[in-house]
Amino acid sequence: MQEKRFYKGLYGTNTIEFAKGLIHVHPFGEIGKQHQGQVKLHAHNHFLQIFLVREGQTEFHYGSEKVTIQAPAFLVVPKNIEHGFLHLTDVSGWIINLADTVLEHMLQREADVIFGMEEVHMVSVTQEEPATMEVFETMQQCVDEYNSTFPGRLLMLQYLVGQMLVQLYRISLGGKRAFFSSSNISKVYFRRFQQLIRAENSYKKTVEEYARDLFISTGHLSRICRSNAGQSPKDLLIDYFITKAQLALSDVDSNIADISYSLGFEDPAYFARLFKKRTGQTPLEFRKKIGVKRT
Repeated sequence: MQEKRFYKGLYGTNTIEFAKGLIHVHPFGEIGKQHQGQVKLHAHNHFLQIFLVREGQTEFHYGSEKVTIQAPAFLVVPKNIEHGFLHLTDVSGWIINLADTVLEHMLQREADVIFGMEEVHMVSVTQEEPATMEVFETMQQCVDEYNSTFPGRLLMLQYLVGQMLVQLYRISLGGKRAFFSSSNISKVYFRRFQQLIRAENSYKKTVEEYARDLFISTGHLSRICRSNAGQSPKDLLIDYFITKAQLALSDVDSNIADISYSLGFEDPAYFARLFKKRTGQTPLEFRKKIGVKRT
């Protein structure tokens, strides 16, 4: 069995920069042109992707399945799901990438919406189904706002992303069910591990303690995480809390030391070193880059 190929960034890359730690937008079809029209099977660890297919025809690959997609249409592909494309014609549109930790923060009171985002959805946009046209328009508004320089851009993006997610969830309830989902025991444990991380909300808890809560060994938990996400449990913990830190650092009312303590880091200096190791920037440098003038 071939091992999953994971990318922390878009296909072929391991970096991605989210606006407000939330959203990143990239032209659809551009990556395929760089690879002779084919994007091979791969997965992403930390973000959900929405493919807005405005023109053309492409063959969507997920697992061992293939489905032909004719524009206009959109696809929702969660993190850790293998997917790829073979473009059958010239295609155009957008890839909307949404950071998973920020999604959970936005929708923490609407857990069902998050779970609705854990399955692959393929939806044709037609006049006969107005809800599909409405969410398609919201997706385009997200793209336009992302590419704009209007005042209040980040706040508007948060609003539009929230609206889009709720619209997608309502479509799924209306019969646009998932085309692919997996519920094997490994994925059940992996999802439970993620739920425990969110519930604990502190970096202090160790991998060993999480394994005990799951009634499995640390070795078993490690195999589950590597199988489902291509990372160790510790790396998943670090990435989760560094992403939360990025969100907190965008809040001008909090200082860096207080943020580190609130996330369960007992030593702000250790937090700063870990943050730089993961992001390439110190927390202060990150703040300066996003325009927050506070230490």
